[in-house]
Amino acid sequence: MESVIKISNCTPEERVKYGVCSFQDKSLEWWNSIIQNLGEEAAYSLTWSELKDMLLKEYCPRNELQKIEYDFLNLTMEGADIATYTSRFNALARLVPRLVTPEYARIERYIWGLAPEIRGMVTSSKPDTIQSARELAKSLTGMTVFARGY
Repeated sequence: MESVIKISNCTPEERVKYGVCSFQDKSLEWWNSIIQNLGEEAAYSLTWSELKDMLLKEYCPRNELQKIEYDFLNLTMEGADIATYTSRFNALARLVPRLVTPEYARIERYIWGLAPEIRGMVTSSKPDTIQSARELAKSLTGMTVFARGY
């Protein structure tokens, strides 16, 4: 949803209105109850961050968040499969942003889950963006010597 909102160039004031238009079934029933409780003007005046917090409380109970956090903290690269690791890392990072904020925390967490054969090399390069860490990890996993080790 956030990607669609970004692509649509919604102003901060329009994000909630735009986002809730995609609600269906139970989420739409939930949103209608929010409107009834807060009133239409107050409901649509919520910030995007406030709406996300409300959605997390409603649809992602603390025990589920703890499972996601556990999975994220224990995520490691399998063999030389950097694509799957990076994809899973990105998916989980979106669900637990507090574990990867600020940027240096995202970089450190990403590097920590890399295969030991490349972790040290990526760490020693001291990447200052997550993109540079990903690119280096990808290039190192593509090396013939590393790939033969599996």
